[in-house]
Amino acid sequence: MRTSSRALGAALIVSFVLAGTAGGVVAERIQHGAARGVAVDVYSSGVAVFDLRRTEPAARRLLTGPSGLTFGCLHAHLARGVWHTGEYTLGGRFARSLRFRWNRVVGPYDGCELGGLYGHRWWDAWGTRNAVEIWLTVSGRHFFNDRAAARDLAYFVRSGRVQRIRLSSSPLRGLQAFARRYPGRVVQVPSSNTRVAKDVIGFWVGRRTIVFTVSSSTGRRLFVVAKRGTLKLPAKNLGDLAFVF
Repeated sequence: MRTSSRALGAALIVSFVLAGTAGGVVAERIQHGAARGVAVDVYSSGVAVFDLRRTEPAARRLLTGPSGLTFGCLHAHLARGVWHTGEYTLGGRFARSLRFRWNRVVGPYDGCELGGLYGHRWWDAWGTRNAVEIWLTVSGRHFFNDRAAARDLAYFVRSGRVQRIRLSSSPLRGLQAFARRYPGRVVQVPSSNTRVAKDVIGFWVGRRTIVFTVSSSTGRRLFVVAKRGTLKLPAKNLGDLAFVF
């Protein structure tokens, strides 16, 4: 009988953790996920604890740069075809474990992530995903996939060379030259609503506007409409996925 009581006590200890909130409130683990060797446990208090002891080497290299890293969790929901998110991140340094807590924000979360602090350019060595993305719900998985595609599009549209083409008097010629330089990666499409393959940037040039588009692995079509001769973007459906100007 004594052995059974001890086993029950051990199970209860595993199921609950002191989340470090005021008064030492005991919080229950409500979510668990892992990616690239990093595990995260989310507790009912809103605390998320990252275990980085088994981080894969490639991810570790991105997270151990001289500028440190960011880590946090997010809520994401899709409304009328546009993503809306609450993304909460802290700065820190690589360690065996990291503890995330944001005032008045609680789980369950749609995902948690860690990123290195380095600048991004279109089609650079860093890619369009954060170093570690751990989806905790189906919405979180779709959000991370859509965000990767949206970042590809945003980095392209706001790159210096493409901005100069947008301002020029002959954007079609400039974009066609871009497509020749990156065959299969940048393509001209026949209409403003054409859907392109994954990992392809499509462009269409009309009399007044230029349409840039990508497709996510989820099947979602993302686009940015630019007004010719200006840096104005009168329409886009990126929502909170990526910032473009």
